[in-house]
Amino acid sequence: MAQWDHWQPKDHKGPSDPQAEGGTDTDRETKGGVDANASKEHLMDIAKELDVPGRSSMKKDELVDAIQKANDKKTAEARKN
Repeated sequence: MAQWDHWQPKDHKGPSDPQAEGGTDTDRETKGGVDANASKEHLMDIAKELDVPGRSSMKKDELVDAIQKANDKKTAEARKN
């Protein structure tokens, strides 16, 4: 399974990644937990793992938005259970 941006419990205390570690001083753009600075290849891998329809024809910013939407949907589904 490819690593993708989503909530999961940690086995240690502290920041979960470099973005979180930077806090408010970070200048990296994110979109709802999706690393908008990731390579398009990485975003394609995530989109494939999430089975995002139409991903092969999407531009990078469209992939980011589609991944964010898919993550939000999975989060909502998890909260129902």
